[in-house]
Amino acid sequence: MRLVEIRELDGPNVFLLEPAMKVELEVNGADLSGDTARAFYRRLEHWGASDPEGEEGEEGDSHTDPVVPLVDGLLEVIGLLHGRAGVPAPNARWERMEEPDHVTIAFGWTHRRAGVAVAEAIAALALGEPVDHDEVVATLRTIVASPAKLGDAPLVVRDRDRHKRIVAITGTNGKTTTTRLVASILAATGTGVGWTSTNGVWVNGEEVLDGDWTGIRGARRVLDHPDVEVAILETARGGILQRGVAYQSNDVAVVTNVTADHLGLHGVLTVEGLLRVKAVVPRTTRSSGTVVLNADDALVQTLATTVRASVFLVSRQPENPFVTAHVLAGGEALVVRDGWLTHLTAGQARALVSLEDVPMTFGGRAAHMVENALGGAAACLALGLSTDQVVTGLRAFRNAVDSNPGRLNAYDVDGITVISDYAHNEAGLRHLLSFARTFVGPDGHLFSLISTAGDRTDATLVSLGKIAAGGADRVLVKRTHRYLRGREPGEMERLFAAGIVEGGQQMAPPVDTEIEALDIFMRTTKPGDVIAMMCIEDGDELRARLAEIGTPI
Repeated sequence: MRLVEIRELDGPNVFLLEPAMKVELEVNGADLSGDTARAFYRRLEHWGASDPEGEEGEEGDSHTDPVVPLVDGLLEVIGLLHGRAGVPAPNARWERMEEPDHVTIAFGWTHRRAGVAVAEAIAALALGEPVDHDEVVATLRTIVASPAKLGDAPLVVRDRDRHKRIVAITGTNGKTTTTRLVASILAATGTGVGWTSTNGVWVNGEEVLDGDWTGIRGARRVLDHPDVEVAILETARGGILQRGVAYQSNDVAVVTNVTADHLGLHGVLTVEGLLRVKAVVPRTTRSSGTVVLNADDALVQTLATTVRASVFLVSRQPENPFVTAHVLAGGEALVVRDGWLTHLTAGQARALVSLEDVPMTFGGRAAHMVENALGGAAACLALGLSTDQVVTGLRAFRNAVDSNPGRLNAYDVDGITVISDYAHNEAGLRHLLSFARTFVGPDGHLFSLISTAGDRTDATLVSLGKIAAGGADRVLVKRTHRYLRGREPGEMERLFAAGIVEGGQQMAPPVDTEIEALDIFMRTTKPGDVIAMMCIEDGDELRARLAEIGTPI
């Protein structure tokens, strides 16, 4: 048996909708039978747990899954230790992870040092390491009886202590744009707004933290700020898995989409597993709140039956059957009908604004931006804003460097269209190329630059190369420098090259910067051509250069 990790989750998480201690173990066949298993059961008995070998399953037969008595015994010890320390037994459960042979035991906690002490004792028991029962109990009693220290309490903001409304936004793509859009619409109404994103923390238009703050500490910075009335929290997969979310409940949740990304990290191997991580956000929406779901995503649809809040669907398809059934049942939706954002309720359809008047969608050309506009507008309606306020906000928000940097920032450079976008995964690249193709002139060509961070699977990097080669007429690869994340220099380029060859092109020599790629493209392009660039590392420099030589579209 091997301890994978002990992790302190400070808020609702995949395992429990409360702060939890996570003990992840790798259990192999030898741990579950013979002398090894019997020695483990004797250790459990010494700590007061029931004899697993003498118990029967629900049907009267012995357990057919040898993992069950092992983890059930550890769960029993968790309860016993809390009781002997003089505190109530916590909620506790176990589950198999997607990683083969991995199991996680999770239990709730309110006192960090006590929770860690129990988790460490359980891990030592499982591994057969020396651990003294009486010493553990004495330590727990001392911790519980002593005054709390700074950091003992979990970081989660309890409902009784929360005085701000929360909009929580999650999904694979579109989180940052939707967050910025909601913040922009609310700010225009005079509301005190704070928001977190992969690009920083902002309060009432001022950046207070730079960098990726989509986890619990960025959220707390906003939730603790006295000038914030509504917190808009971009909530990423990594933050949920590493610390949980920052709040006991939110008022509005938005799930943009769920596609394969970051698989293979933190034990999440499948898109279904990723969905379960994202689902923490809508599952914590209060019963009187609203969950906004993208009905064009089949995986996201499944969340509708898992939440306690009202469901507000959004769709680019006016006759989406899932939406139709939802509205007939008395639900609410926002769809695109005849080029207009249209609000649907039982027996009523109200056209709000034409896509031609929503600049972030480029008149509907950018399908994924239409989805972001729908999700952001629905969130604002759910907060109680008037349709006039929402429409005014949609008309004002643009994919400009001062309002949405790194997201479809498009420029005209002497008749050549250049588009800079974060587009960090397969879905993002497909969206970028599809959008870029709409600008290509009759005799024009599409040129593409690809790059991403190193924490993608080999298959993803090959796929990015193949998508680019299949969607663009010429492809360049930018070397990744700052975001290798465990990759060796040159490793990513070789995988990109394999995909480019699969897509029917040959790999050109890689470039070191986005600026270098732009210069190469500009020497070979002509009016009517389009350059679509995945901009991961040098976005500010590229956008500054484009502002010098081009005109924003």
